[in-house]
Amino acid sequence: MNKEWEIKKSKITFFKCIHVGKFGETWKSDCKGKGPVTIKTNIATNITQETFLDEANILGKLHHKNIISLYGVCTESYPFYIVTEPMNGNLKGYLTTNNTTPAELVDITIQVTDGMKYLGEQDYIHCDLRAINILLGDHNTLKIANFHLAQHLNSNKYWTIEKGTKLAIRWTAPEGYALNRLSIKSDVWSFGILLWELATKGDLPYRGMTNKEAVELVSEGDHIFIPQDCPERFDQLMINCLKYYDDKRPNFKDIFD
Repeated sequence: MNKEWEIKKSKITFFKCIHVGKFGETWKSDCKGKGPVTIKTNIATNITQETFLDEANILGKLHHKNIISLYGVCTESYPFYIVTEPMNGNLKGYLTTNNTTPAELVDITIQVTDGMKYLGEQDYIHCDLRAINILLGDHNTLKIANFHLAQHLNSNKYWTIEKGTKLAIRWTAPEGYALNRLSIKSDVWSFGILLWELATKGDLPYRGMTNKEAVELVSEGDHIFIPQDCPERFDQLMINCLKYYDDKRPNFKDIFD
């Protein structure tokens, strides 16, 4: 990581832990000279500091209004910190606690599409696109975050999944577990499941099924049921994004054409 991103830990004040996951902890914090920030640490995780910082290296190369902005890193002593712009919770929490209107859902869809379109143009894939990994910024701006699984394709069509990679199975495209590979069209599948989350106010995909049962369902060429009361045109968009074969799915740039 370029030293220009380095922030002294003495400038950081932690306020509140807002999320604990398998990739680390997320805190509302303050950084002297920058103001409110969000800090991600890898305390109590089993990944190396170098792997943890891969996410920061990616974020440092991305600049888009719908992708979380990197402010800096703290790498001079363990544990390392990734410092980003301040956030106000995640989309899943928002969906489960608010009665969103169809207009809001369309706006959410457009913002996520814009961010993912940009990501694909930079030759990256996210590999973990879901409501909990989309954060809420100021002025109703959404930020795609949690790039811990993201990969640069280096002009290749696919990324071969590395042994030991833990994917979010319920959001993973069939080629992820059938062919052990992912592409930007795999992110389109995950986007289709995200649309389902929007239509069901943040419900768990394949509720009542185990991960294994969900994989078996999709492997047979089927997909998650389409909610009857989803917003107009969401149903067909979901169906298009959840095509079994990745070359049958739309590109992010074509989703609203």
